[in-house]
Amino acid sequence: MTLTFPCEIISWHVLPAVRREIATYLINEKHVSRKIVSQKLGLTEAAICQYLKHKRGGTHKFNEHDIKKIKEMADLLIVSEKGFDKMCVVCKEFDASEQILNNANVARI
Repeated sequence: MTLTFPCEIISWHVLPAVRREIATYLINEKHVSRKIVSQKLGLTEAAICQYLKHKRGGTHKFNEHDIKKIKEMADLLIVSEKGFDKMCVVCKEFDASEQILNNANVARI
């Protein structure tokens, strides 16, 4: 039996979905260019295109509370020169992470 740490599950399932939602929100609702979004997220423009087409980011769906948090993070990301300095809050903030963790074979520390 292989144990998977919670941070691994978050990085495989939740963070890509967060990136997808951030890219979609900033480009479609805030009209920020793909180039700027890719720079802010530290990704290539091709990766941003894949997030927009849902080829990356999985099929994970967020509830309204989580979407609100993601939009707040995206708004902060655009005005910040440093990017996300508190990204680890994703594991604690999103209700989705608990659902994923409960369904996976996760090492509890």
